[in-house]
Amino acid sequence: MWLMLVAGATALAQATPPAPPRGQQPTKPQKSTKPEKVVPAPPMPRPDLEEQVKVEPVSIKLARGGKVAISNRAGQIIVNGWDRDVVEATATGDNGPIPIETQTTGDPSRPRLLLSVSARRFGREAKLDVKVPRYADVETLEGYRGDIEVADVEGATLINAGNGDVKILRVGSLKVSRRSGDVTVKEVKGDLTARSYNGDVIAENIGGAVDVAATNGDLRVHNAGADVRANSATGDIEIRCAKGRAEVSSASGSITLIGVGGDVDASTASADVLFRGPIRTGGSYRLKTLSGHVSMTIHHNVAGFIATLTTYSGEIDTAFPLKVESPLQNVPLNRRITGTFGNGQAKLMLDSFSGAVSIVKGNEAAMRECK
Repeated sequence: MWLMLVAGATALAQATPPAPPRGQQPTKPQKSTKPEKVVPAPPMPRPDLEEQVKVEPVSIKLARGGKVAISNRAGQIIVNGWDRDVVEATATGDNGPIPIETQTTGDPSRPRLLLSVSARRFGREAKLDVKVPRYADVETLEGYRGDIEVADVEGATLINAGNGDVKILRVGSLKVSRRSGDVTVKEVKGDLTARSYNGDVIAENIGGAVDVAATNGDLRVHNAGADVRANSATGDIEIRCAKGRAEVSSASGSITLIGVGGDVDASTASADVLFRGPIRTGGSYRLKTLSGHVSMTIHHNVAGFIATLTTYSGEIDTAFPLKVESPLQNVPLNRRITGTFGNGQAKLMLDSFSGAVSIVKGNEAAMRECK
C-alpha cells in the first residue's frame, strides 16, 4: 500500500509544471493561430446566357425559287422583302441578342432555309426580324403566340396556325390561319385564303380569288379581282367591290354586298341581307334570311329582271312595276310574288321568313361606288 501511494505522488509531481522563480511572471500560453480566410473565386461565366454570348446576324444566300421557313414558338415575327439575294435575320430576347439556328434542305434549285429560335432557352419570348429576297416564298411554322408582319414579298406567303395578330402588305399570294387574333391583309397580287377561329379578317385590294372564314369574328373584303367566298358563324360580313361571284353565309350576322360584279348567293339565319349596285344581264342574285330584312338597291335604268319575292310574316315592296306571273295573295302570312320587269334577263330571289323584302331604285352615285 505504501508503494502505491509513493508511485501516485511521483506521477502527480511529473504532471504538474514547475513553479516560476520568485518575482517572475508566469508565461502566458500562446494563442492558437486562426486559419487564413479563403476568398471564394469569382463565378465562371455561363455560356448559355445570351448577354455573355457574342451573337452574329444570320446572312445566307438564297437562290430564286427558294423558301424561307421561320419557327418562333413565342414572340413577334417581322419579315420584309428587299432587293438583295441573301436572307438576313436577327433575334432579340429579354436580355439581348439570341442565336438563330439554320438548316438548308431541298433541291439546290428550290432550297428551303429554316430559321428557328429557342425562346425557352433564352427567355419567354423572342422578336425575330428577317429580311428576304423579294422573290422568296415565306412560311411561318405553327407557333404558340406572337404577332406576325410580312411585307413586300412577291412569292407565296403561308402563315400557319397560332395566336396573335397578322398584318400582311404587298405579297404575291397568301394563306393564313389563326386560332386567335385579327388578320389584316392589303395588296395581294394573287389569291387569298384566310381562316380565323377568334378574330376579324379584313382584306383589301386582292388581285385573285378570296376565300375567308371565321368562327367568331367579322369578315370584310374590299376590292377583290375575282370570286369571293366568305363564311362566318357569329360575325357580320361585308363584301365591297368584287369583280367575280360572291358566295356568302353567316349563322347570326348581317350581310352587306356592294358592287358585286358576278352572281350572288347570300344567306344568314338572324340578321339583314343588303345588296347595292348594278346587276348584270343574265345574272343570278339570291338573298335569304330567316329573321331580318332583305333589300336590293339596283340601278333605276336596269334593263330588266325576273323577281321572286317571298316572306312568311313580313311585307313585300318593289319600286319597279312588275308584270306579275303569280299575283300577291291577300293573306297575312306566307306571301309570295313572281313578276318580270323589262327584258327579264336577270334573276332576283329575295326571301325572308319573318322580315320585309324589297327592291329599291338607286341613284347614279350609289351605282358608281366601285370602279
